[in-house]
Amino acid sequence: MFIPRHSVVENQFCQFATTSGTGGVGGVVAYAGSVCYLVSTATNQDAIVNIYSTVAPSDTEERMPFGFLMQKVKMGYHNVHPTGFMMPGDLGSSDVIAQPSYDSSGNINGTKQAPVGVAHLGIWDTVHYTVDTPNTDPMLPGERLYTAGDGYSRVTNGTYLTNVTDVVARVVKGASAPQVYATTQNTTLYPIRIKLLI
Repeated sequence: MFIPRHSVVENQFCQFATTSGTGGVGGVVAYAGSVCYLVSTATNQDAIVNIYSTVAPSDTEERMPFGFLMQKVKMGYHNVHPTGFMMPGDLGSSDVIAQPSYDSSGNINGTKQAPVGVAHLGIWDTVHYTVDTPNTDPMLPGERLYTAGDGYSRVTNGTYLTNVTDVVARVVKGASAPQVYATTQNTTLYPIRIKLLI
């Protein structure tokens, strides 16, 4: 038996991996547009995803890019407000608020898995990108994009993680060098249009 599934519908039901640490003030864990991979150590057989860190994976733990996060993932506000609290700005947003996890003593030790959508294929706009030299490099139509090893898993036309050399997207509508610089400096955000290849 081989049953077709609709990728966009199915990947609305992925889970973002658990995190460790006690920070619970609404900090961003992962941005929308981050390249993610499937976590092979999942114990509950769910589709659990995580983003690449600044540490490149070794040959024994090669992580194939799986897709792009469709939502920003944030920690809850459990260190400053009751568990489950949401800020007014969160209401109506598509942000994922990861709730706290507890150790056997009842202390917060990180966050639980949180539902997140993952984008595949198609043409998308994003401001979540970087380049090798932000003050001189443009994003040109047709350029191949890889996963940046910057801790944010942004797409980049430059250096990429060891063992994660797959082309994940191509630029359809780019940005000039000054626009790229403004975006990477977070002053004015200029989106690029990319075709996702994963």
